[in-house]
Amino acid sequence: MAEQYSIAEISRLTGLPAHTLRYYEQQFPVLLGIERTSGGHRIYRKHHLETISRIIRLLKDEKVSIKRARELLGEPAGGGHSTDHTPGESTGESNANLEHMLHLVLDRLDHICRNNDNRDTLLVNLLKNQPSEQKHELLEQIARCRTETRETIRLCQTVIQRGIKAN
Repeated sequence: MAEQYSIAEISRLTGLPAHTLRYYEQQFPVLLGIERTSGGHRIYRKHHLETISRIIRLLKDEKVSIKRARELLGEPAGGGHSTDHTPGESTGESNANLEHMLHLVLDRLDHICRNNDNRDTLLVNLLKNQPSEQKHELLEQIARCRTETRETIRLCQTVIQRGIKAN
């Protein structure tokens, strides 16, 4: 099962205060796509930690603006609603952004496939023994899988929209 982190744990690991993590979640909604528990608490995973580390590197180490970090990381402008290119953006930059976004999609799909393998193993064990504890865990994992799939579909739609505009 993929490791889960709370916002407090991510804050400790990154050195960022929780309010900064929430701000990044607003600024990078497609890239981060933080899941929530039924109680509304954020659930971070390893890929979120990696994305936040890239954001920190760009903002703090390379001193780029939030807007430029969004562009470099492939986050759609306006929280995923706008697919227009930045004025003056070259075709090469546009293609590089699209290529980066495609890599993000592939990474996300690979992550989902690995999680599905874990779920399959859990399902086989569930069907053999059928303890209620594993049933509950399986249902939670299925719900997370659906969320991950929806996030990936949104990311793919953004890539497709950007690809159409670029052509």
